[in-house]
Amino acid sequence: MAKRKQLQSFEYGTITRDKVKLADYNPRIIDESNLKELTKGLRTFGLIKPLVINKRTGNLVEGHQRIAAMDKMYRKKDYEIPVAYIDVDEKEEKTLNVQLNNPSMQGSWDLGALADLNADGINWDDMGFNKADIDFMYDGEVDFDGDASDELNGVADGDSSMDEQSVVSKRDTPFDEEVEDEKDKLADMSELNDEDGLEEFNKKKAEFRHKDNDNTIINFYTKVVFPSNDAKKDFYKKANIPANEEYITFDQVKRYFDN
Repeated sequence: MAKRKQLQSFEYGTITRDKVKLADYNPRIIDESNLKELTKGLRTFGLIKPLVINKRTGNLVEGHQRIAAMDKMYRKKDYEIPVAYIDVDEKEEKTLNVQLNNPSMQGSWDLGALADLNADGINWDDMGFNKADIDFMYDGEVDFDGDASDELNGVADGDSSMDEQSVVSKRDTPFDEEVEDEKDKLADMSELNDEDGLEEFNKKKAEFRHKDNDNTIINFYTKVVFPSNDAKKDFYKKANIPANEEYITFDQVKRYFDN
């Protein structure tokens, strides 16, 4: 693929919804809860960047999820959409379709900076996060419906004497280290298909819960034991979950039963 000398490789235009041709190969999917949040954002801020269409094929290259959200807003009515027209071959089009939506190419979050934004009054749900996202990212340190803990707010307020990473990743409870150690032990148990191994797993889990009275258990998480690697692969494939995804959401699990 040849390098382009100029940055702008598109032309602005408009198109009516009935003329938009969705790409049948588009690998992106969206759960109903995510679509609801996207629709909410569009209702609040409108469409702030154009969709991308390839002039050669007529295919929508980027914007399938936003189209789905706008369809919910306009229902069966036709509407005009601002677009950026590009002119590429089919292989380049498919490459761009993935690149423009690939989180691996878009960096990661600075958790301290996100906490700053939240402290400035921007709600997590307005940013597009749900409670599971925040609990996972901040290891339970941040209240999704309120503010960060006092320690985390100390970082957000510029207290350089605190170690931001330790504040974000650990809770100041008597069982901190033990909780983390036990989680690691449970995660490292590899012979779960063996009856003795599963019995040991359940025993350790029961002991851990009893010892801490469930105060440090994030009880909306669960562990699923597949009978084999092949069974796990089949489940992930049917539910359209990336094979290397270690943590999956309830909506992703539901997809398995909906398909």
